[in-house]
Amino acid sequence: MAVILLFIDGVGLGDEAEYNPWFTHATPHLRQLLSGHSLTRRAVGQHGEEILLLETDAKLGVPGIPQSATGQATIFTGRNAPLAMGAHMSGFPFKRLREWVERDNIYLQFEKKGWKATFANSYTKEYFERPATKRGWVSVSTAAIRSSKEPIRMLPDLLAGRAVYHDLTRRTLKRFLPDIAEISPEQAATDLWRIAQEAHLVIHEFFLSDYAGHKQDLKLISWVVETYDRFLGELVRLKKKEDVIVLTSDHGNSEDLRAKTHTENSVPTLIIGKRDGMANCELENWDLTNIAPLLHQLVQHQMNQKD
Repeated sequence: MAVILLFIDGVGLGDEAEYNPWFTHATPHLRQLLSGHSLTRRAVGQHGEEILLLETDAKLGVPGIPQSATGQATIFTGRNAPLAMGAHMSGFPFKRLREWVERDNIYLQFEKKGWKATFANSYTKEYFERPATKRGWVSVSTAAIRSSKEPIRMLPDLLAGRAVYHDLTRRTLKRFLPDIAEISPEQAATDLWRIAQEAHLVIHEFFLSDYAGHKQDLKLISWVVETYDRFLGELVRLKKKEDVIVLTSDHGNSEDLRAKTHTENSVPTLIIGKRDGMANCELENWDLTNIAPLLHQLVQHQMNQKD
């Protein structure tokens, strides 16, 4: 039994329009899941017994455009970060937000219950050797995993298939390590699924979607959409009937290439698998604070099924 959280940065539920690459580009696996629809707001709702797409509020009652640091902090903690910080905060978290995440997050919450949550992404040693700045180079996801007892996955883990690179195929890693072989998104899905068998929860973070949206890079966003669709399709093919996949994002961006900035669109929470463990979930007014409690409930249900 496995619960997998796929965090994909900067993907909102946009329009069925020419400026939305999640609509215009080929996503056969997403469309198969969503009754022929692409990943847009039109697809929101239930699709068969095991597919549910929830429109997810990323504003969280705070004025302004949702941003990465506070959106991710909310996902990884289950608490309203922009409300606690007094504003939406972008990029890497400043010390105050970073320490807020380090005090309480999904990894620590699982540890207290005797459960295992792990981060599938791998790092290079150079990542941790970059010179410190006032804000720092540590992302929310990195701050969260570093606060736990769970080991951080490094390059040897990646090469052994015990980790997944942020871009899935390792193509960006080749710029620094030319001898690294690229893999297919299907292989990345296989590696992630294998990691998931050894934990109650595994999390993967993909952020090229947000980068491509900011750059308005049509070639890159085409690669992102089609690669991620292949990855998701293979992961769904591999999952067992008791496994659950949850996909979500921190804010909108890449679904509207008319501007380089983030959007105010809601984001997706796509739940793939049996929803027996969601009996206590209140699906109305769904927002990013609901993601962590959902993961707790899904894992608790799986634990109950084992007893």
